[in-house]
Amino acid sequence: MNRLLTLLVAVVALAGPAAAQLPEAEDAFARGDYRVARQLYDSVLALDSLNPRALYRLAVLDSWEGKLDRSLARFVTLRRVEPTDLDIMVAHARVLSWAGRTRGSEALYDSVLATAPDRVDALAGRARAVAWDGDLERAERLWREALERHPDEAEILVGLAQTLYWEGEPALAEGYAARARQLAPTDKTARDLFDQVRSERRPVVSLSVDGANDIEHNSFVLLTGAFSASPRPDLRGTLQATWRQNDNAVTTDQSTGLDGWLVKSFRSNASLRGGLGVRLLKPTSGPTHSDLTAQLGGTVRPGKHAVVTAGYSHYPFDETTTLVDSGFVWDELDVDAELSPRSNLDISAIANAAWLSEGNRRLLGAAAAMVGVAKGLHVGAYVRVMGYRFPNRGFGYFSPDRFTLGEARAAYVWRRHSWWLRANGGLGAQQVGGGSPTQGEWHGDVTLAHSWRALDELALVGTYTNSAAARTASASTPTYRYWSVGLRYRRGW
Repeated sequence: MNRLLTLLVAVVALAGPAAAQLPEAEDAFARGDYRVARQLYDSVLALDSLNPRALYRLAVLDSWEGKLDRSLARFVTLRRVEPTDLDIMVAHARVLSWAGRTRGSEALYDSVLATAPDRVDALAGRARAVAWDGDLERAERLWREALERHPDEAEILVGLAQTLYWEGEPALAEGYAARARQLAPTDKTARDLFDQVRSERRPVVSLSVDGANDIEHNSFVLLTGAFSASPRPDLRGTLQATWRQNDNAVTTDQSTGLDGWLVKSFRSNASLRGGLGVRLLKPTSGPTHSDLTAQLGGTVRPGKHAVVTAGYSHYPFDETTTLVDSGFVWDELDVDAELSPRSNLDISAIANAAWLSEGNRRLLGAAAAMVGVAKGLHVGAYVRVMGYRFPNRGFGYFSPDRFTLGEARAAYVWRRHSWWLRANGGLGAQQVGGGSPTQGEWHGDVTLAHSWRALDELALVGTYTNSAAARTASASTPTYRYWSVGLRYRRGW
């Protein structure tokens, strides 16, 4: 009896300070001072490790900071303390879906709806989890059922619009997004989705200028202008004009191009692409001549978290002065696959075969994997293997019998208001030609951009590398360097 009384006294003595600190923590949370709130909630848990409110708030703060595993661990503890609290169950289900555990999230939402079948956040959360799991048709059905129960709920309208957009129905998506914006004019999600959907259908003008040089004095300047518009919701057309000037220490050549293509969209993000064009080449020696360009391809989703793009293209090889003089033409087949089996993990692979008009052939394969390790930071690896049937034939283009590249990579994205910065870096090794020694390899890419409205953007891009993957000329300088800079402008109307 004395032991029980002592234990009760100890619990009361500890609970007193914890209860005193909890209102201060709640006040800091309410005014948005999350750093102070976290410190105070941690102090509460130090005195009362099972305090439900402190556990709940810390689980939410962890999820907002991207610490999803820690957040879910707190929710597991919290659910033991408060097993039937519907608010906690909904919050737990939401974080499960953020972590890519959509099946568990859906099951937990079902448990909530069994008790409260009209609860809006549970109806929306379940439909969203199903959509993120890739079952867009079922997600659309769930959104529509929820909309029948709550026809004026902005969150449900936004979710249905997002799912329709992913299914390749931008016209329908725009209507629901517009209604959501009317009902909730200050809701940022509704506003951003409405702007995004409308931007996909608006005419867009884009301009860019790029310049590059390397240690072998192969340089170019490239000007590109394009106009895109949608004659109907499932069809997008683009007209693009280019002007390119290549220089080396001796000669200067130019090429001018005009290309047009159409993209037909289908439900579930499938699409077909086809286009034709012409390229006018002005070599230093010899007459000006033209070549046709062509492209044909498509994109499909073979799985819930996979996208495969395949295409064929025909175009002149005009990346150096020697190539413009030679008049070589590429025929190229390309397959690109992207897979995201879970949150913060992206895997990609490329297979490419190209045939040159002078009789050579190139085979290329590449693969990469990137995983998120912190907010804005991804790390991973990249490997590329390329080889020509007839190596080093002296026709003025980089053509080793085998070129192998492997590197560790890191990418960081920083965003603040309408500005964003992306920096990529890689460090590894390369081998140029079978039997050649292995060399160190590195590269760095930076993009600094300012965005406004949904599509409008101005971006400055730069690259610096010693990778032979950037070569087009045939020289084999052991201390190769390549650098480029570009300016991009895009405006929607």
